[in-house]
This record gives sequence, C-alpha cells and structure tokens, in this order.
Amino acid sequence: MKFFFAPMEGITKYPFRRVHHERFPGIDAYYMPFIVANQTMSFKQKERKDIDPANNAGVPAVPQVLTNKPDQFLHALQMLAELGYREVNFNLGCPMATEVSKKKGAGFLSVPEELDRFFESVFNGINADSNLSGKDICISVKTRIGVEEAAESVRLMEIFNRYPIGRLIIHARRRVDFYKGEPDLGTFGAMLAASVHPVSYNGDLFTPEDLEKITARFPGLDSVMIGRGLIRNPALVREMTGGEVLAKEELTRYLEDLFEAYHEVIHEEINVVHKMKELWFYLGENFPDSRKQLKKINKARSAAEYKAALRELLG
Repeated sequence: MKFFFAPMEGITKYPFRRVHHERFPGIDAYYMPFIVANQTMSFKQKERKDIDPANNAGVPAVPQVLTNKPDQFLHALQMLAELGYREVNFNLGCPMATEVSKKKGAGFLSVPEELDRFFESVFNGINADSNLSGKDICISVKTRIGVEEAAESVRLMEIFNRYPIGRLIIHARRRVDFYKGEPDLGTFGAMLAASVHPVSYNGDLFTPEDLEKITARFPGLDSVMIGRGLIRNPALVREMTGGEVLAKEELTRYLEDLFEAYHEVIHEEINVVHKMKELWFYLGENFPDSRKQLKKINKARSAAEYKAALRELLG
C-alpha cells in the first residue's frame, strides 16, 4: 500500500511538508496545494517558493496544477519539468465556488466535452514537444465522482480511459458534497473496476480501522490519499502500518518544529500563531475533554499566549 498526503490549501506548504516528512516518514508522495496556470504563463512568487526544489529537498513532492486551458497547462508542465519534476497532478477536485464558477477544479467536470478536448490537446501537445515527450512525465489526475450526480462518473471514466493518465486519484464525493456526508463507495468501486489506469482512494480516512474497511472492500487497491486525517494525527500512516500510536511528547516536538519552520518564512510571530491555529482546527479533535485549553489556543493573541496554552493542554 502506498500513502499519499493530500494537498490542503494554506496548510501543506513546504515548511509543513519538510517537518512532517522528517518527524513522520512513510509518506510516498506529498501532493502540493495547486498552483494556478494562467494567461500570464508565470507563477506567483509564493507558488515559485513552494515548488522550488531547494525548498523540497528530500521530500517526495508532487506539484498540482489548476487550469482549464491546455496551452496554460502545457506551459506549466514545461516549467515544472525544467525544475526536475516527473509527475504533475491535474486538479479536478477543488470544490470551492471561486474556481467551480470558472469551470476549474471540480467545476471542469460539469463540461465533459470540453474536458475531453482539454486532455486531447494536452497529450497531443506533449507528444509534439520533444522536450516533454522525452522526459517521460507522468500526468496524474485528482478528481471527484461528479458535480451534481454520481451517474456523471460513467462519462468521466470514458474520458479518463481514453488518455495515458499515470494515476487517477478519486475523492469519493460529488462536488456538491464538499467534505460532508459519507463517501460514495459504490460509485468509487464502479470507477475502480472501469479504470484502465492505477486508482487511488481518497475520502474520510481517519483511523487504521477506516483503512481496513476500504482495503477489505477493495482488496486490489494499491494506494490511498489522506488529507484531514493526517493533519489531525500526523502519525496516522505509522499507526495504519502497525506502528506506535502518537504520543504527547512526540506531538509536542512536532508542533515546536512546525512553529520554528513557519517562523523562518513568516517573520511576524502573530501570523505564525494564526497558521498554527489552522492546524488546531483539526488537531483539536484529539482532545475532546480539553475544551477550555483549546479555547485558550484559539484566543491566543501572541506567541507567548499560544505557547502557554499549548503547554497547559499537552502537559
């Protein structure tokens, strides 16, 4: 079983990836939060920093691209290939209205004929470019099962199967579900059976028992992608593979390292505190009986207040 870390915008940037990989090895690939390919044919400064190989040294990182224009994707692919990346992930899963309304992310699934033409142009473009075709670059796809209806998955699989996609990562929800409700395992199973490509499962993996349920139902599955579960429990993959459960002392060191890693790139301490609070939105679920201490972390207005609240919680 391979384990992939899902991209989470604003959270799993390169400081997070480096610390997590050092403290909790075992992730086969960290998929980066998407970079936006646009008409300027350039990346924003913060995107360039996140994909900079120097900032990802030793970390198995995979860039992800968001667009609906084949020429923009191909240009981004060329730039990423020049940086040394040999897998680029195409985002068809983002459910946010700002992107969906522009027919990007999961919104692109709503126009399957356009999506089909997009893939045709992209793979024709790769074959026509000796620089790209000679580098054997894998194009993986992260998708949902549809926008409004699970039945949309049938047409989507027809499209995906027509092209040399390296891996299909399926979040077993529709776009309208966002992250709510139960994953649709029936539709995922049908897509898995229909796919001519390797398939990874994504959706609500929070405990070793969750993984056991998925692998029991889909015994041929070779990989899973985990997002919120790994933010909540950074040792989750270790636990899933029979290792020790997360200890408080271990969590303490991990959080201290994260604070320092963020502080290297975010110089104002209060902004580092805000970044740590984003993590505690998920981490707090490990401490259901510590509402008072969690409230203090959420209300912290300085690094000193945050660290004092953290010591009280973990001590």
